[in-house]
Amino acid sequence: MSVTTSARRSAGAALAAALLTGTLAAPAAVASTAATTTSASTTTSASTTTSTTVFADDFESGTVANWTRQRIDGNGSITVTGAPAGGSGLAARFSVPNDGASYRSEVAVNALGWGGYRFALADYLPADWVQTSTETIVAQWHGYPLSDGSDTKPPIALTVKDGNWRLKVHWLTGPTTVAEAVIPLGAVQFGHWNQWAFDITWSTATTPGSITVYRDGVQVGAHSGLNNYHQNQAPYFKTGIYRANWNPAKGIPYPTGGPDVVLYSDSVVVTQL
Repeated sequence: MSVTTSARRSAGAALAAALLTGTLAAPAAVASTAATTTSASTTTSASTTTSTTVFADDFESGTVANWTRQRIDGNGSITVTGAPAGGSGLAARFSVPNDGASYRSEVAVNALGWGGYRFALADYLPADWVQTSTETIVAQWHGYPLSDGSDTKPPIALTVKDGNWRLKVHWLTGPTTVAEAVIPLGAVQFGHWNQWAFDITWSTATTPGSITVYRDGVQVGAHSGLNNYHQNQAPYFKTGIYRANWNPAKGIPYPTGGPDVVLYSDSVVVTQL
């Protein structure tokens, strides 16, 4: 493994350690959104001395076999290849061509249960990423069909739109009525490995939930209140590329051609708090 890749993974390990011990430095700025109120917040992760790793994959096996399932809609691909930025270690590479038929390339792990979890991962958007107003989901925590059988928006999604990071949170205000909060997380730095950590406590029908988002060791966003649909199972985690508006079934016209959409992912660690 090269110095660049080793440093990237060491940074991820350091971030996880700082979050576990509560020694993460205070953030420069925080975007906070709640179901009923909006306010600034500078709260960092609470001090925690014990946790249990429930899922981890650094892709050094050369496969994505640790994941419960993989899904490609269209002509995209999921491979394990050399990490970009000069690293010789391995990372997952997701690709979706702009061919009018392709819109998804993701891996997923089954629901891990209710309670509190820390999802840490690294991702890399290449320097030649084409900025567009078409939203791209790069990580999501997904639910299940609603009571009327309709599909749901993911309760939580990390997205890229117009060169900016956003966190989208969804919950129910009625049996099939979905509310949404959009939390800005700052501009994307292309050609850069992002070290993410999402501290998520799932809300229930009787208890509020919380989300705290860190990027490269700095808290960049938070949400308090409802954060899922309170279904029989907790949401499950997916990462990769999903461009819903490219789904031909939606009938939304868009210009085709140009380079593939490419994302790299690495160093995924999920711990139960």
